[in-house]
Amino acid sequence: MKKQYLFTTLVILIFSEFSGLRAQTVTGQGFEGGTFPPAGWSTIGNVGFGGGWSRRTTANAGTTPTVTPQAGSAMARFTCRNQAAGTTQTLVSPVIDLSKRGTTNSYVSFYMFRDTAYSTDDSITFLFNTSRSLTGATRIQGIKRFARANYPDSGAHGWYKYSFAIPSNFKGNTNYFMIQGTARGAANAGNIFLDSVTWDAYPTFCEGKPDAGTVTANTYYICGNVGPATVTLSSYTNTTGITLSWQTSTDSQTFNNNAWTTAVNTGNFSAAIGTYRYIRAIVTCNQSGEADTSNCIRLWIDNTATPPTITVTPNNGVLCAGSTTPLQFVASGATTYTWTPATGLSAESGDTIYALPSVSTGYTVSGTDDNGCIGTRNFFVQIQNGPNVTITALDTVACDGDSIQLTANAGGGGLTYSWSTGVNTRTTWAKAVGEKTTYQVSVKNGAGCETIKSQTVYGVLQPQAAYSYKVVKDRTVEFKFEGTNTANVYWNFSDGNESFQQNTTYTFSADGTYKVMLVANNPPCGSDTIYFDVTVAQSNSAVIKLGLNGLVISPNPTSDLINVKFAGFEQKLKAEILSLDGQLILSKEFENLNGNVGFALNLGNITNGIYILQLRNDSIGIVKKIQIQH
Repeated sequence: MKKQYLFTTLVILIFSEFSGLRAQTVTGQGFEGGTFPPAGWSTIGNVGFGGGWSRRTTANAGTTPTVTPQAGSAMARFTCRNQAAGTTQTLVSPVIDLSKRGTTNSYVSFYMFRDTAYSTDDSITFLFNTSRSLTGATRIQGIKRFARANYPDSGAHGWYKYSFAIPSNFKGNTNYFMIQGTARGAANAGNIFLDSVTWDAYPTFCEGKPDAGTVTANTYYICGNVGPATVTLSSYTNTTGITLSWQTSTDSQTFNNNAWTTAVNTGNFSAAIGTYRYIRAIVTCNQSGEADTSNCIRLWIDNTATPPTITVTPNNGVLCAGSTTPLQFVASGATTYTWTPATGLSAESGDTIYALPSVSTGYTVSGTDDNGCIGTRNFFVQIQNGPNVTITALDTVACDGDSIQLTANAGGGGLTYSWSTGVNTRTTWAKAVGEKTTYQVSVKNGAGCETIKSQTVYGVLQPQAAYSYKVVKDRTVEFKFEGTNTANVYWNFSDGNESFQQNTTYTFSADGTYKVMLVANNPPCGSDTIYFDVTVAQSNSAVIKLGLNGLVISPNPTSDLINVKFAGFEQKLKAEILSLDGQLILSKEFENLNGNVGFALNLGNITNGIYILQLRNDSIGIVKKIQIQH
């Protein structure tokens, strides 16, 4: 079948007593050109290698299903085969001008190949919008690829033509239709093929005499015997049906046509020394045949001048990620300077700027000298992260006052370390103080970029052993643990028996004095051990009431005297100072003692340390730890 169009625009003039002269254009796209998307078209969404919309010809149409173009030698394909279910990409048309549409209908038509070989729900969705975006787009229709799916109709294997009316509310000069392909069948899917797309437009055509606007140049001085200049035409009549042409001259009298056809053009200009180049534009209204000529600009080409050599100090820079302090750059070698891009710069002109980009950025400074010659210099600001740091701890729990080794691990050379302990090496010792203590390390690389990491060390308090006991009857004794910071205790009664209960009642097998050992444990701290004597004898006495209620011992720690008070009276009471291993250091006995008055012990001759104060008579025993500190 012969292709009906490659990319053509058919102009139809329509007369109406209400609307006057109106021109309709019918434009077609058969995807015959080698470039895809074709000129003016675009895609939304990137589905990766092997997916999305592409151009296919008879020779490479492939299978799934087997298809040849509806007309001509090419067509568009949306790849569904072996794409994840739900994969989409949207093909967007060129801009459609409907500014002169009025109440006239406007249509978009295309051919779609529907097959009976693959029954998956691969489909296209047709949409319309005033921008190249799916956001806010008007959905017109969906079509499934499978020919026997009643969506919108059923049929046999082959090409089907679909025409959709553009909604009447689209009347501006900027409109687009969009064809969104969706893959739904993965490995079982069939590809979607489109061909011979046409659409109606109602543009505003140029009428009467156009306005040629104004020609300007980014530079009017070519430094050296050849150099680039960008010439721009602005504020001209820019509607459908105009032709834009350019002319150049070396004497401002005889102009020759230039190949430029766009409003913005860049070219290299060369000439003999001291030569001018004159440039102007001509805008022609094709319908009326009238034309207008713009102003004429003059470029001076000087092959004796050379561009200045621009230097930037420093040549490049490094910023640490998250920094709020910008880098200063100073340009020299020219008279005026322009800096690009503006992203992250304090200014776009001047010899000194400050740079604080959020990502690594390359910059260019252009310097213009007194002759109008321009030189450039590139420089780079690199955003650098701090080192990747981890902390290795031999343990995270230690006895209060003990230390744990912490090591900072970071890759790369030239690193410096600073711990909150005051150490400037990779490894430090962190002391457990109280319940928990957090330590920090700051690691900086050669650029000064810093990473801070923290490690918490948890402290376990030293166990404190203390006890009281009473002989409840005969050889039966109640032992009560009164220590602190203890996970578990151990009693050894020195007669071959022991107990692991904090409070325990024990009956000795024979009369006598027994050295009892009490051990308080709180891992990982070491244990605290106390030895004391208990005397028991078989008798018929009743239960003896425990005394020394409201016991107060002060001060503790003490430098010399320690005072002991309690409620009530005691006929006999022995006060003993023992070392932690149970050695007797000081002993005093009191009779008819008034507890409200109490008594004092002079410990001024005993060396500094922790000792045991034991208060006992024939039936009670109370032990407290005291500290002597002169």
